[in-house]
Amino acid sequence: MDTILGGRFGGCDGMGAQQSRVGIFAACFLVSVGANAYMIAPASIVPLLEAAFGIDKASAGLAISAAVLGSVLVQLPFGYLMDHYDNRRLMTLGTVVFAPVAIVGSFAGTYPLFLLTRAVAGIAGGALFVLSTNVVAQVYSGPRQGFVTTVFIASAPLGFAISQFGGPIVASVFGWATVFIVSPLLSAVGYLVFRLSQPTSIQTGDQITFSEFGDALRNRSVLLVSLSGFCSYLLYIFMNSWMPTYATERLPLSLGEAGAITAILPAIGMVARPVGGWLSDYVGYRRRLVVVCSLAFALPAFFVVSRSISTVLFSIILLGVGFSLQFGMGVYYVYTRELAATGSGGTSLAVFTSVAFTGTLVSPTLGGWLIGAFSWETTFLLYACIGIAGIGVLFLTGDSSPTPIE
Repeated sequence: MDTILGGRFGGCDGMGAQQSRVGIFAACFLVSVGANAYMIAPASIVPLLEAAFGIDKASAGLAISAAVLGSVLVQLPFGYLMDHYDNRRLMTLGTVVFAPVAIVGSFAGTYPLFLLTRAVAGIAGGALFVLSTNVVAQVYSGPRQGFVTTVFIASAPLGFAISQFGGPIVASVFGWATVFIVSPLLSAVGYLVFRLSQPTSIQTGDQITFSEFGDALRNRSVLLVSLSGFCSYLLYIFMNSWMPTYATERLPLSLGEAGAITAILPAIGMVARPVGGWLSDYVGYRRRLVVVCSLAFALPAFFVVSRSISTVLFSIILLGVGFSLQFGMGVYYVYTRELAATGSGGTSLAVFTSVAFTGTLVSPTLGGWLIGAFSWETTFLLYACIGIAGIGVLFLTGDSSPTPIE
């Protein structure tokens, strides 16, 4: 897709352009880390939320789902905006909404009010994540886009890991509400770095029309890849959301210890996602092959973890399933953009995140309901079946090709 970057960054070319490009990448990375840390923040302190608001597990899962719901709702309209307007202004708008609302929400006196602020902050946080992804993909267009984009996507598991590991620690020292203040402050720092990088206008060269927007929404290949992404996110978020609780109930671990071990799952994504992107480039841009293997290799873990296991084996399983699922997770974003029609990269990316993030929305509450209504073992089995479905739909579409160097 054609990208308006003025040929220069912040009035500089050569080394200055490269420095600005790196600054933009670092800024978007920080913004994404903060947004993703906020999304998953309740997972590591579920018992504290249950005690503070007098709620059950399924209701506690809504604390994650509310933020993700906001994120899902904003994706499609924001995709149109990304292809139509200067992304710098959208970055400002998202940060101005996300940080204050997230911080104010930590002082909510009732659970419904807390959920409301989570939903509003989720709208802005979800917009910031997909916006940052789009900006990085535009700034680093060309055959290297697969690797660079997946390096950026590693910001998501880093945010998850920080939240899983640091949440119980922060809560024990400063109280549970402080957990929801740290992450938006991190995104605010990222925004400041973004402004200091002095980016020029960042948007598509030809503004997308309503007709082209409609065509992008009906792109069959993008929709099928998005459905597979939905299944992948269902599995990934279930493991992130409920493994701390599972560990405290089935293993001799405290909440802090369970959170620290569960942090392995998203943390390994900082290695897995870039490796997946590099490999998908190395094997001839065969994005579909990588995402199929990603889901297939993760499935055995859902059968093993449901058995009586030790703490060491539990840790190894989380490491394995975390690497496998995230090995292909960053590739989904590149795959989607490469399947998009010219000028609709942002919209197609928003279609993917809308569908895939719905898995993030559904998974915590669905998992909590299944665990309560049936058992942990039945829940693991059903989620494994979802993974098989995610593999199946990928065989209904083809592979993509990288964007030419611009």
